[in-house]
Amino acid sequence: MKMEESKCILCKIARGEAKSWKIYEDDFSLGILDINPCAEGHCLVVPKKHVVRFYEMEDEELSRLFHAVKIVANKIKSAINPDFVCIFIRGGRISHLHVAVFPSMKNDSLSGFPQSSFEKVTVNLDDVAERIRNA
Repeated sequence: MKMEESKCILCKIARGEAKSWKIYEDDFSLGILDINPCAEGHCLVVPKKHVVRFYEMEDEELSRLFHAVKIVANKIKSAINPDFVCIFIRGGRISHLHVAVFPSMKNDSLSGFPQSSFEKVTVNLDDVAERIRNA
């Protein structure tokens, strides 16, 4: 086991070495409650193996991970009955890929997202699209 895996809290949870509130589990992924939720029912879906970025995964692995995301989203929809179920991947604080899956209501703090959360930028969409397509 690599050093980063031995210290990673999400790897410890996947190995059963740290407390979690499991919502879903299969042989590849795990759905748990976030201990710092932005809403009641905020979950994280993670691959059991240590992966930092989603684009480092094989297509089959991504398919399996997002199958788990869909299951957790449906569980949140059934249990919490939100207007929306949001899915967010950012990375950063924890060096283990985690997909945040959380309920949202029409008039909650996310209702203005992304405008209320980010400074607007002015860009030439044709130029940006061309650069990304050709990368």
